[in-house]
Amino acid sequence: MTVIAFRPRRNPEAPTSEGDGIPLTGTFRSPRGDEGVMTGHLRLQRLVLAPRGAFVTGVFTGELREPDGTVVGRESRRTTAPADLVRDELGLHPVVRPLELDLMGLVVHVHSFAIEPGKVFPSARSAARRNVRPGAGRARGGELR
Repeated sequence: MTVIAFRPRRNPEAPTSEGDGIPLTGTFRSPRGDEGVMTGHLRLQRLVLAPRGAFVTGVFTGELREPDGTVVGRESRRTTAPADLVRDELGLHPVVRPLELDLMGLVVHVHSFAIEPGKVFPSARSAARRNVRPGAGRARGGELR
């Protein structure tokens, strides 16, 4: 019998932590007609550099609330958003441009936000560690090719 193991999902009632991703905010037109608030985070997957510019791909997760604090709902959506590469004293870091995101059938206007360089450009040491496979470069007898 084949058994497929699934990773446990995070409890949506549990508070989110800073380790969840890059914090972001936005606004939307609530079902009552008021301006609601979205708070959430981006789980960054990659930064794409193309001739047309820079783009950030990841999973945007948001909690939508009415102005009085009533929860409308929570949803996640994988999307690609345009970004600008901004240079400062720490180096280059992407700043995601304002965008419109469809969450729960509502158009959310996500405000512009910056991403720390360490989350996009990993250090050379950690990148080298990720690319090394045990036994890479060895032939069957343990000899180097």
